[in-house]
Amino acid sequence: MKAIAYARLENEHPEATIELESNLKGRIPDVLLEFPEPCDPYGKGIAVEAQYRNKGKDKEAVVEHYLDLEYSVAWLEEDDFTTHDVDLSSILSVWPYALPDRYGTEGYPDVTRWLRQEKSPTVEVEVPIPADYWMSFDKSGEWVTIAEKSIKRRGSARISRTPDGHLTFSLGKAKGWGKSESLSVQVVPNDVVKLRSFADDLDQKAFGEARPSPEECDPEWHELSKKWFSGSPTVTAWITAALPDPHGDSGVVVTLWKKKEETEYLPVGIQPYAADNLRDLADLLERAFEIERN
Repeated sequence: MKAIAYARLENEHPEATIELESNLKGRIPDVLLEFPEPCDPYGKGIAVEAQYRNKGKDKEAVVEHYLDLEYSVAWLEEDDFTTHDVDLSSILSVWPYALPDRYGTEGYPDVTRWLRQEKSPTVEVEVPIPADYWMSFDKSGEWVTIAEKSIKRRGSARISRTPDGHLTFSLGKAKGWGKSESLSVQVVPNDVVKLRSFADDLDQKAFGEARPSPEECDPEWHELSKKWFSGSPTVTAWITAALPDPHGDSGVVVTLWKKKEETEYLPVGIQPYAADNLRDLADLLERAFEIERN
């Protein structure tokens, strides 16, 4: 991971100096890029932290340290990497993240002090689309995304309507620089309950108190949940949640499966918030079926 990040930065910034594990005022970034002169928006350079197994770092303190020294920060996870490339789109640049702290605003213009004050939290309200409004659009012959929810930083679950009017459930994820992959299966009203039950299993068995200890698990790919979708007359479909390495820290993987003549599948490593988002998606799927019936 360090070597890939090094090579990518070297290719994009040939004028800069790049070192592996160079000391920067008491902290040692995995890769350190330094410009001959500070430049906009990256400041003096870019400090790269490639996170593989050390999940105990105080990320906030590390980022603050680099920004205070006028270095931008690239905090990279395994999902950011492919075999020979890395996604650097999430770099925290010195501008605007290194603006002065909120204290000590005396002397600033009144409008700047107002912009820097504490703001009330935003309020979000979900408003269901009325059926009449939904039906007013003629989308025959097109794929229509009804709803999409995140299950990881660059992965999502989606419900869609096919050109021939069926509803589908799909998983998708980024795959390398500017590429993605997805898998879709047809669903029917009975599958709403199965999707909710699967989300409950994630809450309890993957991220909750019912998660098995490593000693209770199979050595590899310990299955936590499996739910069969109704699919279609010629296709079998199901979804699973598993621990790829129960004794390690590889996390939980959700896989969507589809079998016709051959078996297709798409595994996606998920975050804990995936359970709530899949449950929300089940509610939206139920609403979509109600609209279809009406």
